[in-house]
Amino acid sequence: MSTADPDVALRALRLLAGPDAGVPDTLAGLAAHAADDPRATESIELARAVAERLAERDRRERELTALYETAGDLSSRHDLEEVLQAIVTRARGLLGTEAAYLMLIDRQRGDTYVRVTDGIRTDAFKAARLDMGAGLGGLVAQTRRPYATPDYPGDRRFKHTVDAIVNAEGLIAVLGVPVLLREEVIGVLFAANRRQRPFADSEVALLISLATHAAIAIETASLFADVRAHSDLVERAGSVHERLTAVAAGGGRLPDLAAAVAEALDSAVVVADPALRALAAAGTSEEPAAITGGLATACRAALTTQATVITADGCATPVTAGTQPLAVLAARRGDLDNADQRTFERAALVVAILLLTQRQLAEAEQRVRGDLLTDLLADTQPDSDGLRRRARLLGIDLDTPHVVVVAEPVSGKDLRLAVSALTGWAGERGGLGGEHGRTVVLLVPAADPQSAAEHGGDRARCAGCAVTVTATGPAAGPAPIRDAHREARQCVDVLTALGRTGSVATPQDLGVFGILFGPSGRDRIQRFITATLAPVLEHDARRGTDLLGTMEAYFDADTSHARAAAALFIHPNTLYQRIERINGLLGDGWRSGDQALQNQLAIKLHRIDVHLDRAGR
Repeated sequence: MSTADPDVALRALRLLAGPDAGVPDTLAGLAAHAADDPRATESIELARAVAERLAERDRRERELTALYETAGDLSSRHDLEEVLQAIVTRARGLLGTEAAYLMLIDRQRGDTYVRVTDGIRTDAFKAARLDMGAGLGGLVAQTRRPYATPDYPGDRRFKHTVDAIVNAEGLIAVLGVPVLLREEVIGVLFAANRRQRPFADSEVALLISLATHAAIAIETASLFADVRAHSDLVERAGSVHERLTAVAAGGGRLPDLAAAVAEALDSAVVVADPALRALAAAGTSEEPAAITGGLATACRAALTTQATVITADGCATPVTAGTQPLAVLAARRGDLDNADQRTFERAALVVAILLLTQRQLAEAEQRVRGDLLTDLLADTQPDSDGLRRRARLLGIDLDTPHVVVVAEPVSGKDLRLAVSALTGWAGERGGLGGEHGRTVVLLVPAADPQSAAEHGGDRARCAGCAVTVTATGPAAGPAPIRDAHREARQCVDVLTALGRTGSVATPQDLGVFGILFGPSGRDRIQRFITATLAPVLEHDARRGTDLLGTMEAYFDADTSHARAAAALFIHPNTLYQRIERINGLLGDGWRSGDQALQNQLAIKLHRIDVHLDRAGR
């Protein structure tokens, strides 16, 4: 083995602290130099992971900055040609494609035409006109949905009508999104490459946002050209939009946006989720928990129709990403003029950008937290120091006592709902949470196990899902936390085997079952089951019978032949015959005295043991 280089870790950190250009190549060189040193290799791998995350964060920041700059730029332009050219130029730059172009619908001629391009070389393409509904653009306009193809010439999901023009331009990968103005398709915004490439969901979402701003800009520019008499009102709407965009670009939160809209409209304003639960409010003395009454009716109509709804009780407009409803923006005014309505709808667009940004950041953080949780709870011995370092980056000290909570949804379809409800609660407490093995696992600092389990159950119920919840600990350090998780996971399995799904308990609440199925009791239990029930278990396995089930039903019926036969759906004579077989296997005394108690306990323990085996515990 070569001598370890003590400066490898320091050199890697200096790389991260400096300019990012060339960092991957330099780290690769360091890795080759330190190939024989495990600790140096680990330092380089950690540095590479941090560099990748920093690069991903920088990418998101660049995208958001470009979006905010686009919004500010477009809202300040009044010349239609400048606006459209800025849109396609920014679309091309933001998505990193070789070309971008915008097609608009000509209502008078009844066709569509290429309005403005960036990166397009051929004159035929720039002057192209298509019949309504023709080509990929026609499909996007007809379905009002984005459409991406990595291979335009080979894609047979739409009618090819302008292949000669497209082939002459050399376009292969094409992404198109509808440009919607007041629920009407006015055009399609495209980004394209001259080579095959897929388009990520994040790129589709970005182009949708740009198309949304394009619609606003087109409307604004058209209004300035066609209706100069209303220029003051339009400038007011643009100014408010700039202010809202500045709030979002400056790191503002939903309450800040709500306050800006409330001031612009001189009205109480509420931002609510699709279930009409309030996310932020402004212009009112007390923040409502939810939207109710006539305004709630307007909100539901806005979400259903995907359009602004104005009633005597107030107005509401949907906050969407494409066709997906993210929230609803509501105001207590029912007398909006055109300028106020534009302000209101533009505010909804800025709210959508902010919510999408928050969602992307939350999803990225949740992935990092989920990876940490998976490694922390892995059966193999992990690098404890590495886990501690990763946890500290998330603001979590694994050496602080944590209670481990395990929640298993009664219905598998509720898993996502349970993850969302419970990980949010753990985050509020400064803890860690995520999905692990079809359960939700939480690490909650400075908590009492019983209280943590009850709070977890309450949170899940409030979210509308039933869960079986248990909690163990407190435990400090990676290994003790892992052991506490195993105990909590086994406690959930025992509750399930006992028919107590949907309940909340700790291992102490399980009494003798918690002790027996603890880390040191499983082998003794299996020996006890074998010593007590082996003849019956072997008979059932060999003959395919269920004498054990007969014994269980007989004891559950308090040794009543009639009730036991009814529970088993068999004739009493059949039950007598089975009991005689059991007498022959265990002796006549199995139904009475201490032997009966021993048999009942062995049956119950066997059922739990079988459940744990099936669960892989």
